[in-house]
Amino acid sequence: MPNFNIKCLVSGSETDGKVAVFEEVVKPGAGPPRHTHRDQIEVFHVMSGTFQFEVDGEVIERSTGGTAVVPAKAVHAFRNVGDTTGTVRFELLPAGNSEEFFHRIVNEEIEDFRTFFNEYGLDLSGPPMG
Repeated sequence: MPNFNIKCLVSGSETDGKVAVFEEVVKPGAGPPRHTHRDQIEVFHVMSGTFQFEVDGEVIERSTGGTAVVPAKAVHAFRNVGDTTGTVRFELLPAGNSEEFFHRIVNEEIEDFRTFFNEYGLDLSGPPMG
C-alpha cells in the first residue's frame, strides 16, 4: 500500500498465536479502507502524531499516548490527521495469519483487494476515512 509502511515487532509464533504486534508509519491524510476483522480484536496505541479512529461509525481522536480498541467484527478505519508523519503500534488478538497479510499487502501488487482481504478473514466495508 503506497502511503504507509508496516513492520512486525512481535510475531504470532513468539506468542503461541495469541497476539501479533506491528508498528506502522503513516503519512498525513493516509490510512486503510474501512474494514472488519471477523475473528480478531485490534488495539491501537498512538506512538506519535494525531489520528482519528472510526469504529462502527463513531469517530474518536487520539494523540501520542492514546489508545483505541476495535472489537472483532466492528467496521473500522483510521487516518493520520496531523501535518507530519505519525506512528501507531497495534496488536491483533489472536495473531492469525496477520504477518503474512501485511507482508503481502506491502510487497505485492494486489489486483482484487476484496478477495485478498477475504482470504485473511477480513471484509472490506468502504473507502478510507477522509
